[in-house]
Amino acid sequence: MFEINKIYNESNLLTMDRIPDSTIDLIVTSPPYNVDLGNNKYNKNPYDLYNDNKEHKDYIMWLETIFTKLYQKTKSGGRCVINIGDGQNGRVPTHSDIIQMMTKIKWLTMAIIIWDKNNVSSRTAWGSFQSPSAPSFPTPFEYILVFSKDSRKLQEKGETDITKEEFIPWSLSKWSFTGENLKKLGHPAAFPVELPLRCIKLFTWKGSLVYDPFMGSGTTAVACLKTGRHYIGSEISLEYCDLAARRIAALNNGDM
Repeated sequence: MFEINKIYNESNLLTMDRIPDSTIDLIVTSPPYNVDLGNNKYNKNPYDLYNDNKEHKDYIMWLETIFTKLYQKTKSGGRCVINIGDGQNGRVPTHSDIIQMMTKIKWLTMAIIIWDKNNVSSRTAWGSFQSPSAPSFPTPFEYILVFSKDSRKLQEKGETDITKEEFIPWSLSKWSFTGENLKKLGHPAAFPVELPLRCIKLFTWKGSLVYDPFMGSGTTAVACLKTGRHYIGSEISLEYCDLAARRIAALNNGDM
């Protein structure tokens, strides 16, 4: 059975089996980055259930399976937005591998946005400090990769809600806003509401259907509710589903 405005506590592949083909207007998601979350120097808080330390080849193949099926479930002209960061201070070019993977599936590349997270002050790695021996280059930014199916132009007409004051800065391929307070939120890896909210208003009409196959703490659902869109989410962790439900309830009660 297929329901909208619901987060399914299951694998995204199972959720996609529920969704009819050519149904989704927009995918906004941030899959696990495969950076061994919980065991790297930047984040000691692991995922609830997911093992974030696959062989890179296996990781890309896993994503390919998911985004191939997502292609089938997306409308012609629909968009897919992937927020991703590279591994090992840029030595593992994950974003580039994902672009090649998506092209292989036949997604059209629409935009590559650099998200400046304004977190240079938190830098803790220098490599060979003050020496050319082996300097390290931590990345205070992430990528927002935008793809479309069949056409870079929407194939259906609708009503927009993006203002001139929003469109002008957001249509530049560099965005600058701070990341989520993960400790306060209670999730080890979440983007701020600002990220999906911008993508939703830029890439969909009012009333569109948005899917996040890695819903996590429910941020994409919150952004949909704030913008008058419908959402579907998948999340394997019951703990994170409960967190998302609390955030949605707080928003509906006017507490957020």
